[in-house]
Amino acid sequence: MSKSELKFSRKKTIGQILPEQSDYKDIPADFDQNMQLSIENGFFVFTMMPSLRCSLNCPHCYLSLEQRRNSPIMSVDQLEIACKKVDEYYSGKTHLKRKVIVFYWYGGEPTDMGLDYMLDAFNRIEKIFTEEKGYYVRHDILTSLIKIDEAWFDIFRTWGRGHFQTSFDGLMRGKGYMRLWDKRVREATAKGLSVSTISVVNNELMEDGPEAVLDYLCELEVDEASFLPFMLNEQNVGNKYEKYAPPMSGYSDFMIKLNTHWYKLKSEGKKVPYIGQMSYVISRKGMPPAANIPGQTMFLLPEGDFVLPDYRDGYLEYMKPFGNILEQTFEEILTSKSRKEYIRKQWTRNRNTECVTCTHKNNCIMEFWKPNREGDDCFGAKKYVDWLINNESKLNSLSHDQPLMF
Repeated sequence: MSKSELKFSRKKTIGQILPEQSDYKDIPADFDQNMQLSIENGFFVFTMMPSLRCSLNCPHCYLSLEQRRNSPIMSVDQLEIACKKVDEYYSGKTHLKRKVIVFYWYGGEPTDMGLDYMLDAFNRIEKIFTEEKGYYVRHDILTSLIKIDEAWFDIFRTWGRGHFQTSFDGLMRGKGYMRLWDKRVREATAKGLSVSTISVVNNELMEDGPEAVLDYLCELEVDEASFLPFMLNEQNVGNKYEKYAPPMSGYSDFMIKLNTHWYKLKSEGKKVPYIGQMSYVISRKGMPPAANIPGQTMFLLPEGDFVLPDYRDGYLEYMKPFGNILEQTFEEILTSKSRKEYIRKQWTRNRNTECVTCTHKNNCIMEFWKPNREGDDCFGAKKYVDWLINNESKLNSLSHDQPLMF
């Protein structure tokens, strides 16, 4: 949509002009799925973490208490510098007629930065990455929903194109959290917003059972739901991980039962959330090896570092830096020794023998490659992926109306 096609409405509660943008499921007519392979190909999931602040204390969080309470905040001026350097990089790639940039507002809790910050950032981003330059831009916002007021619904409706993503981890976050979260989700769907959930599969959800979890998300009218394995990190190592993290074999069993129930409900004609992992695994089948490595994303931290999750001491997660966008060009960061080594590790599947020889290495859910845990299903969830591929035809028969998702 060009600027001339945008319709505007003034919201006095925010004091800003909000564009009436296209539906979040809409994609450019000239979009090629192979673009998704890398930043260099013109597809960038720009994971925005200009603040790490958050008032919650979730057991799976990779951030320290100090980071969550006292993180520096990247100024909007600095954010603009970072975006201009990305634009400068793509301006030199004249063979790329179409560039897709997905701003994934992560954190921390993005809404803790406030409406004024976010609106200023959105407007500056729009001025840099224009349709005239061949850019297609979308904003995906991940929020806990706990501290927001109704003004944020206007942000989701406009800049989020009628959509937002929210964390759903069941009682692992506590009964008080769930009561308020449930209320907020119902308010959002009642206003016509599309809601996606992202869950870390934990022992509380396992105890609820996959069928009950999916039934609950159906009741809430959630449109899309993703379920990630519970990862070990420097903050949850010890009691939290032992208490809440199921083995990967348990994760696979949970996902198989959840997708079986999904098929049953869908066959009965009921409105059911699309399952992110099912969509990802099946859509990547037959695509080249680069389709299953994180070559299309980097995380921007408050002090300007671009990073991605990496692993040491086995599968202990930490953030690996590639360079600082406030001090370097985007090209220098993309071609840094650190990122080259990281991408090489992804291409070789961390040199995991079982992964290199696996027929599903190009469409599993490993996400960021690391050593597998001995005596358990792999972190790519092979048991679950085997089930999906074996049931692909019947699952696809009920997925014909599913949007192509980035």
